[in-house]
Amino acid sequence: SELTTHRRAFWAFFADELPDVAARTTRGNETTRWLAVGRLPLILAHYVSADAVGLFVRGARGTRIGHVRELLFPHRVFLAEQLRQPTLKLGTSFLLVSRLRLDTGDRANWPQAIAWFARNSPVYEEALLALQRRDQR
Repeated sequence: SELTTHRRAFWAFFADELPDVAARTTRGNETTRWLAVGRLPLILAHYVSADAVGLFVRGARGTRIGHVRELLFPHRVFLAEQLRQPTLKLGTSFLLVSRLRLDTGDRANWPQAIAWFARNSPVYEEALLALQRRDQR
């Protein structure tokens, strides 16, 4: 479909602009690219929709979201601080979601979307690693 082609073009642009991140991600589906973080692993999902790009946390494929939420719940304040978003809520289906609203149908907005990922993906990745280091103590 035209939408699928458009999303694939976005992810190709993402890969060209953020090759270090893209090389470590796997395809979740047409809208997401997954970055496994840490020993659990926790998955940092990068997503594109019609009106936003964003990040959220999930478990490995086949892991029930409720189990991941149980794991993260005791650390929600720590994670909000690490993610530099003190009012960030854990959430229920999409955990620790953060987004940049913009029209992704307009390719002129893609550089802004990539710049947002470049700023926020490393913060999320470090927060998830810090959580797992903390949880080992």
